[in-house]
Amino acid sequence: MNLTRYLYTGPQSAVSLRVGDTGQPLDVQLLPDKPVELPADHEYTVVLLALKHLAPLPTHTKLANKSTVASQKPAKE
Repeated sequence: MNLTRYLYTGPQSAVSLRVGDTGQPLDVQLLPDKPVELPADHEYTVVLLALKHLAPLPTHTKLANKSTVASQKPAKE
């Protein structure tokens, strides 16, 4: 099951979705202005997108923190 990240902007809610070939349950908490992961091809996701309660989020990459950046600077001679 592939999940896509969205920003949820609707009212607080929760849902249990049946996903995959086996109908495996997926319980999701929907909190206003918080990211959520949902299957992009699920009917419920399509409805939330149509209602403009979801906005796709970019795939997140891990950002370097200050200690990582500092350790990558070349030493002065």
